[in-house]
Amino acid sequence: MPTFTHDLTHAAQLDLLETLTRAALTEHYGLDGAAATVEVQQYEDNAVWQITPPDRDHSFVARLSVRDGRPAHQQRSEMRWLESLAAARTVAVPEPVTTTSGHYVVPIEIPDHDEPATLALLHWLPGTAEPPYREPGVAQEMGIATAHLHKHAATTPLPDFDRPVWNADTILANGAALTSPGAHEQLGAAGTATLRKVTELITPALQEGGPDDRGRIHGDLHRENMIALPGGVRVGLIDFDDCGTGHFLLDIATVLSSVHRIAHQEPGAYEAFAHAYLDGYTQVRALPADWARLLEPYLLLRDAFILNFVTAAAPVNADVASWGPRRIAGIVANMQAYLEGCPYPGTLGS
Repeated sequence: MPTFTHDLTHAAQLDLLETLTRAALTEHYGLDGAAATVEVQQYEDNAVWQITPPDRDHSFVARLSVRDGRPAHQQRSEMRWLESLAAARTVAVPEPVTTTSGHYVVPIEIPDHDEPATLALLHWLPGTAEPPYREPGVAQEMGIATAHLHKHAATTPLPDFDRPVWNADTILANGAALTSPGAHEQLGAAGTATLRKVTELITPALQEGGPDDRGRIHGDLHRENMIALPGGVRVGLIDFDDCGTGHFLLDIATVLSSVHRIAHQEPGAYEAFAHAYLDGYTQVRALPADWARLLEPYLLLRDAFILNFVTAAAPVNADVASWGPRRIAGIVANMQAYLEGCPYPGTLGS
């Protein structure tokens, strides 16, 4: 029997998902889905579009989760946090849009697909993805936005927040890269052994810290999930699909790692960014305890998170498969160098 995942090309999958999303916009949100301008933003585990209906003066972002998606109750927790953040007005985030019957999440049936799919709609956050981190004040604003996110997490209770816990157990010991036979094939025997050794070495450090060092985190706060807002040097945050609870250093390490990947070839550029980013953060709240010593294991944890994603997504997503093997090879090489005594990429001096 034909299946959505294995018998449709990447482009054909996306066309089908767009058709289903247009219909859902009309049925559940009262928007003119058929006439809307739809621009794809990405298609990995989620298909994401910018939606501009002809009768509205602003856009929306539609996110259709089709693979390994969070259960509906966890997506509702994400939307409640975004609503709370938007109401606080300390950091710009996409504000959720409920259906005409007041729901955050809509179930979508995809023909010949054996996983549940869900649609969420949010207001589009205007601006430009990937802030120009070299421009004056931008690095500090990226740090300020991160700190406001964490300050909200530390000071605003959300009693029913039900999201993944991101720690050594969930990302390393029980992550796909170490538990999936398919991941072992992609990593190879040497890569799998390297990740196991890294796990053994850094887990004790990742278990350090108290309640003040942990809370709600973005979970995937790389530079492309930051938005340079119009009208001055300000930064907003998008794509909370991986939000959960964990050590605040995981978000910080994720930002730093993502900028290091593009800045490290220019002498001093990464270090200048990192210190300005951390200075911006401390304008809002103190850095987590022992951050300088613990940053390196959290940089490693971030890359293990990426390994989990790539090894799970590459077999079923042509886009990820196009760049995933190179990313796996680069991370494994960096981890092997770490085991040989080299500082991990992104680590800072005193």
